[in-house]
Amino acid sequence: MKKGFTYIELLTPLFIITLLLAIAYPSYHHYLIRVHRDDGKSALLDLAARMENYYAENHTYVDATLGASGAKDIRSNDLSPEGWYQLSIPRQSATGYTLQATPLESQGSGDISCQSLTLNNLGEKSITQGPAGTPTDTAEHCW
Repeated sequence: MKKGFTYIELLTPLFIITLLLAIAYPSYHHYLIRVHRDDGKSALLDLAARMENYYAENHTYVDATLGASGAKDIRSNDLSPEGWYQLSIPRQSATGYTLQATPLESQGSGDISCQSLTLNNLGEKSITQGPAGTPTDTAEHCW
């Protein structure tokens, strides 16, 4: 009697491992997208606090900048701490503002459900169009 493994015995564990990876990878990828989204959310909340400090000193939100290397800078750059989002101030007036975090690189193409995150001076959180188009989910789920 010959000792050893048959071809089927060798392929069975390989098939099982491949099947488990095919199931696990999408869940892991979705998890990473959610974790990276937290980078954008926390950056917007921090930026909102900086805007309020700017308002307390200047009595207006107008002219607050990001990464312009000027006296009106409220942040030294326009990237989120982990670099997954680019921050901007698309609307600012004497009494209000809207902040936006636009996803970059793989986050922009991977997070089709939420895309760009926005936050205004009233604390209203929403989502808007981003690099991959119109978001497919709701602001409540994304935030």
